[in-house]
Formats: sequence, C-alpha cells, structure tokens
Amino acid sequence: SYDRLSQLGAVWDVLNGWEMPSWFAPAGVEARNIYGWRWTPKGNHVAEEVQAVRQAVGLVEMTPMTKFEVSGPGTEAWLDGILANKLPRPGRVALAHHLTRAGGVQAEYVVARLQNGLFYLISTPRAERCNFDDLSRLLPQSGNVQLRNVTDDRGSFTIVGPKAREVLQPLTEVDLSNEAFPWFSVRSGTVGLASDVRLLRVNYSGELGWELYHPLCYQRHLLDALLASGEAHGLRPVGLQALESLRLDKSYRAMYRDMNPELSAWESGLDRFVSLDKGDFIGRAALVAKQKQGTGRRIATLSIDTDGASAFAFEGVYRDGELVGHVTSAGYSYSFCHDIALALLPLELAAPGTELEVSILGERRSAKVIADSPYDPEGLRGRM
Repeated sequence: SYDRLSQLGAVWDVLNGWEMPSWFAPAGVEARNIYGWRWTPKGNHVAEEVQAVRQAVGLVEMTPMTKFEVSGPGTEAWLDGILANKLPRPGRVALAHHLTRAGGVQAEYVVARLQNGLFYLISTPRAERCNFDDLSRLLPQSGNVQLRNVTDDRGSFTIVGPKAREVLQPLTEVDLSNEAFPWFSVRSGTVGLASDVRLLRVNYSGELGWELYHPLCYQRHLLDALLASGEAHGLRPVGLQALESLRLDKSYRAMYRDMNPELSAWESGLDRFVSLDKGDFIGRAALVAKQKQGTGRRIATLSIDTDGASAFAFEGVYRDGELVGHVTSAGYSYSFCHDIALALLPLELAAPGTELEVSILGERRSAKVIADSPYDPEGLRGRM
C-alpha cells in the first residue's frame, strides 16, 4: 500500500524500521516533512486530519504495531501470572500491563481473547524485539504455552470517527451494532473480500472505531475498499502527528514516555488497569508495598498557554520559580487550541486547578493542572 498512500500525499516517517505516514500533504502541497522547533504550516494539514477523526472518519495505517499470538492449554494461567489486569473473556479485549518486579511498566498490551487457549496481543512497534524477548524468557518449561511473533503476518488499519460504522458495515457481514459488538470486543470475519480479519473495537483516539488486523496479502485490496467506502463519508487518511494530538486529548499514556520501567504503575496513573484482587502477578508485591507507604508523585494532565511553539517532552515544570517536575509527553491539541501535556508532579501539586509554568524554548508558559481526558471525559464517544 506504500504507493497508494504516497498518491494520497503521505509524508513518511520511520518507526522500528517500518515506514509510517507522519501526516498527509493535500494536493498542491509538497509531501516533504517540515522540521522546526516552532510551528510550521504542516500544522494546518494535521489539524484537518484531527478534525476528520473528531467529526467524520479517518483511516490510520497501523501495520507496524507489534503483534503476538499466545496459545496452548496453559495460556490463561501463564498470562494471568504476568499481566496486572484481569484477562478478558472470550470475544472481549482488555488493556493490560506487564510490570517489572519493582512495579514499573515493562510493556503495555491490548489483549484480545479470540477463544479459550488463544490470545492476540498488540503493543507499540518500538517494543517488538524487547517484548518478545521478555515473554520468551518467561515461557513455562512444560511447553504447554506457545508464543509466536506474528507482526509480519498481518497488516492493520484503524477506521475511526463518528462515521466509522457507516464506512465499515457495508463491507462486512459482522454486525457492528452496539448490541452485537460492544466497545472493547473482538470479532473475526470478512471485510471487503479480505477473510480472517480480526476486528477490535478499540482505538487510540477516543472515538467510535475499529482496528482491523488482516492477513498481509489483503493489504492493498482492503485499503482500496476502505477508501472507496469512505468517500461518501468524508474519510481522510490520518498520520502519526494527528494521532499524537488525539491521544493527548484523552490523556492516554504512551509507552516509554508516560509509562516506563522507572515509574511505578501508580505514578503513571494506571490504577484502573491494576487488579490487586485477582491473584499474584509480576510486580504485585511491590505495588502493594508502595500503596501502603504512599506514592509521592503522579502523572497529571496540564493545559499550557501556547503561542508559536509547543512542549514535546522533558520540559521543566515550575511552581513559584522552583522546579517541581517534568513533562513526560506533550503536544498541541487541535481540539482545544492549546498544548496538552502529561507531567510527573508531586502529589500535592497534581490536583486540577493548580497553577504552574512550563519552560518552552527558554520561555516560561502559564500552565494549569486539569482533569484527565479533557475530551469526552465520560468516554461516551467510543460507545456511540
């Protein structure tokens, strides 16, 4: 699909050796990346991609995502002893973390239970080798669990936005209604003429949407089918830069930045994905101990007054001229027209309403702690 996405104006970036569209240049605009510490005209085009996802529908090329299959009679018990969240039931999906012994975040997985004894795990492209090595070392000697790296076997597109169902439903016999296919579910079926497509009703944008994981041989055909079906609904191809802005609107944590082995799951604010009551898992004892002694700092969401340049990561956060924390990831929100940042702060400064400053290119900018997920805090959009 490289040539087809290039025809659509893809400006290519690299992720773990894969090329991925960073943004799409419209007709008449050179498809070449524009680098700068300050805002550049490409922001106007990224803004249109964000708007398409929020108001109509976008298509995101997600093929580089890391993909594993875990199978065998011992799979449930094995995964349950590794992941901090409860495993999903058959046909359901969960977000689950593999923690370090000290309670830090080693990996984040979207876990789909296709059937009893067969799980599909998806993680960031940057973690493919690392995650596979970590899980391989934990495999039981009995051989009753098989782990396969199937990253190269399947392509992936996300169809996301309020019109996603209207684009996808004519292409598949799978019932995409809320009743038949609720949020955080997985189904397998045919899309277009592509068979054995795994449809996951999850996404990184907080809108109605499905991630499609199809045998790679269908990649070009499926792309054409999705583009043709989406034409009547205002479908736009969407790149990584728009996706970054969309996920910051939702305060979704990014692996290696807002979650990493150095920060505990509590510090990263992953409380709702940690099930201390489910039995033992790697890192549980450390988290229980940290819970008793109390966590002194935590990731919070900030809004930052922005003018001509944006925060990115590792900028200092100040209170009354004193350095009190740092930004873990940030960028411009095209939904709110100011920067949104995730920042590691002392607990006493992490409450919404706290006034702070963030240093951007040597200038202190006014910032304020806001509640997580400033866009659609109730999470109703994904359940439309």
